[in-house]
Amino acid sequence: MMGSLVLSHFRTILNPLQVIDLSEKSPSIIADWLLVLPGSAKPIIVVAGGDGTVAWVLSELKKIKLNKVPPVSIIPLGTGNDLSRVLGWGKEEPQPFSTKSIINNISKADVVNLDRWMVNLKNRSRLSRHKSSCLMYNYLSIGVDALVTLDFHNTRKSRFYIYSNRIINKLLYLIFGTQQVMERQCKGLEQYIELYLDGHLIKLPELESIVVLNIPSWGAGVYLWPLGLEDDEIEDIGKQSMDDGKLEVVAISSSFHIAQLQVGLSEPHRLGQASDVKIIVKKKTAMQIDGEPWMQQPCDIHIKLDGQALMLKNTSDEENDRAEQQMNENSYLQAMHPLSTL
Repeated sequence: MMGSLVLSHFRTILNPLQVIDLSEKSPSIIADWLLVLPGSAKPIIVVAGGDGTVAWVLSELKKIKLNKVPPVSIIPLGTGNDLSRVLGWGKEEPQPFSTKSIINNISKADVVNLDRWMVNLKNRSRLSRHKSSCLMYNYLSIGVDALVTLDFHNTRKSRFYIYSNRIINKLLYLIFGTQQVMERQCKGLEQYIELYLDGHLIKLPELESIVVLNIPSWGAGVYLWPLGLEDDEIEDIGKQSMDDGKLEVVAISSSFHIAQLQVGLSEPHRLGQASDVKIIVKKKTAMQIDGEPWMQQPCDIHIKLDGQALMLKNTSDEENDRAEQQMNENSYLQAMHPLSTL
């Protein structure tokens, strides 16, 4: 597996204690290293994994009481890798894999800010007013895309899921996306959702999903907010940035609409930008944050800014050219398999 290869490569050039296998240890162990480093040290944390793994590490770093938390770089090993795409590290692991090239690019990378959002959830059941909270870095969604992701994750946990690679994962997304085209389990979701942007109730169109975006890339490389717009039109609706203290909220009408978005044949229903987002969910439905899905009971959701994380953005011309080429190839592949959501 690629993760084992990454561990092996980096353990040959670093102290093995500096290379942590997250399948065995929590990222909280990073604190042990950071707390003993001299003040003059300038550590960098490199996360090899998908969006969920990166979000996990960032959330653990927030818990560490340091005057200055190190910036985080990414080696993409997941299926979607949306944050990696936005930061210039590509949609998949570098091929051929070269630790020398990776370290060289990291040493030249720029430090950038990434908004961090606190998501508070409060159950609406009279029997349980349970409250919970978590952090969001990429996006949150409720509805059909979260349901497809949940079906995929449940399959991946199955004892029959014995061999994993990116092609098989995309095939599974294709199957579950096609299933939702036929079954439409989230049809009429707008009847069970109330959306407030900066305190204003938003009228909702017919939809099967609501997506709250912090970064431009969603669904494995779809730049959702500006999709289909000219530059002057983007100015009118508001530019998107991952460090401006604002979120973009869009609606998606169906699983088939997702397929159209992926090949640029449609646009999302843009609902607005806001610094404070509240969503009332009145029925049990699928939900995901940064690629981690679950079935959510009726609840009140409140999303508000909770500082920023420090990230490294790749400035390598070679990598940026490769990323652009990959985006073009990705568009072609999605056209060949239009129902794949990731």
